[in-house]
Parts: sequence; C-alpha cells; structure tokens
Amino acid sequence: MIQWILAGLLTAAPTDAGGHADARPSALAAPARADAPTVTARVDKAEARVGDALHLSITAVGPITTPVILPENIDLSPFTELDRRLDEKDLGDGKMRREFVLTVATYEPGAREIPAVEVTYFGKGGEVLSARTQPIAVTITSLIANEPEPKLKENAGPVPVIQRDYLYAYIAGGLLAAGLGAALALFIRRRLRARAAHRPAPPPRPAHEVALERLDRLGARLATSDDLRPFIFELSEIIREYLGARFSFDSLELTTEELVLRLRRRVPIQEMRGFVMGEVEGWLAGCDLVKFAKVSPSMAEARGALETGIRIVESTRPRPEPPLPAPGVDAAGSSGGA
Repeated sequence: MIQWILAGLLTAAPTDAGGHADARPSALAAPARADAPTVTARVDKAEARVGDALHLSITAVGPITTPVILPENIDLSPFTELDRRLDEKDLGDGKMRREFVLTVATYEPGAREIPAVEVTYFGKGGEVLSARTQPIAVTITSLIANEPEPKLKENAGPVPVIQRDYLYAYIAGGLLAAGLGAALALFIRRRLRARAAHRPAPPPRPAHEVALERLDRLGARLATSDDLRPFIFELSEIIREYLGARFSFDSLELTTEELVLRLRRRVPIQEMRGFVMGEVEGWLAGCDLVKFAKVSPSMAEARGALETGIRIVESTRPRPEPPLPAPGVDAAGSSGGA
C-alpha cells in the first residue's frame, strides 16, 4: 500500500530491572544526524492473554522532507501482524509526526518477545540509512491459567428424548403477532399519508426576498474576489432569475433583447414606479459585455453593478396594498352624516 511507504525510525524501548522492556514509551534517542527523525516505540500493555490484540505504536518526529520506510512484511514471530495504520500530523516549523500503529497477537503462552524491527530513512543527499529497534518483552497468559490441573468434564447424564415441543406453536404465534403489527402499521401509515395529502403546502418565498438574500451573500464575497468576471456572471443570473419569477415567465434562456421585450409586455403600468426600463436594458447589456466580450470590470464597476441590481429588485418588488377605510368613514377620515 502506498500509505505504508512512509514509516518511522524506532528507538530502543526502556527495560525494567529484569532486562525486559516495559509497556511505557521509550526514551527519545539522540539523533545521529541533523536530518534524522527522533522516534519512540511502545506497546499498549505488557501482559495479555493468548489471542489478545496488542497495539505496537511507533512514533517518529522529524523534518517533513525526510522520508522514512517501514517494510510492509515484517517478521514478528512468534507474533502475527493483524492490521496496521498510519497517522500523520504536521507540527509546524517544518516538523512532521508519523505514528505507525501495528496490531499484533500471539497464540503461544509464556514470556514472549516482540522482535527488533529494522527501519530505514533517507538522508538529505539521498543516502539510505537504517536503524533497528530493541525487542520488547510481553507476558502472554493462558486462557486456562487459573486451572491447576485442567481436565475434561465428566459425561453428562441421560436426557429425555420424548417431550412436549411447543416450538411450532411459538413460531405460529410470533408470525400472527408480526402480521397483526404489520397490518396495524400499514393502516396508520395510510391514515397519516391521507392527512398529509390534505395539508396545504407552505407558500413559496417572495421572489424579491430570495433575490435580495442572494445579492447580500454575493456582495460579501466581493472584497475577496480576484477575478470579477465570475462575480458579474452570477450577479446577472440572480437579476434575470428574479425578473422571471417576479413577472411569471422563464427568463434564464432569453437574450437581453427578448427579456426586455417580455418585460414591456408583462409589467403593468402600475408596477413601473421607480422602475426605468431603459436602466434595466442598459444594465443587462453591460453584463453581456463582460460575459461575451470578456471585458474585466474594475472593483468600482463591480460594486456599482451590484448596487444597480439591488435597486432594480427594490424598485420592482410588490408594494403592500393600502388598508381599506372602515365602513362609514370617507377617504379624509371623517365620519358620514351631517
């Protein structure tokens, strides 16, 4: 596997008074070269039972540009490698921490030893350097270690062969209960669907609210945009889509001339307050110039185009209807009568 081409250089694990390595991280080895990584090795537990998984962790901290290699096939007899993984973390200042976690197990009880592992790393000049870890002692206990004289149990006595068997009755009862439960669930589901079918759908959001929200998000990205042409493309699409949704026609596939002609046909005269058709036509033509003539706008031009787009939306948004006068009150607010 490609991710295991990178590996860590190991140092000797610390030993106890009996000369065996314990399960705690070993002391940092003094690097022999300036580009050599500093490594530690540890095993998660120094005592386990037969077949238990042990995690052998190898951590290497060194320059990020210094590659190390851990062989893919390692002879760990009497242990067997079950799995491995690699975790990398950039520590900053050009340092990289690589931690190799090998899952190993053995099926032989007694005082066992994880053998030394040879790893290599590459120096700055491309030379191949190697190092070997010291073995780590592990105690493996038997699954029957608590039995002083393990032996087979005595043969069990005779059991009756003919007896009442209610297995099929239990199965039939379970199937019947499951069928009733499924029928009840289907009935409830159909009732819920029928209620949901009569529930009115929520009204769609007004087109001007959607457009102003999109324009606000687009304007927030203006200061960080290096190339302003995509900004103008998206701005034009927002206004085109808004005009089509506001006046009920498909506007995204129309040219500027077709869109303006459709607006002149569909926009009623009472909707023209503050809305200058010539300004819309000129604004769309300016966007087309950026889109098709590949003209790069300046920051001031892009900001001006955004402000004009907001003004177009504000000028064409629906206005609330004035409240009707109360019965018996004329337009001036006076009550009828003498």
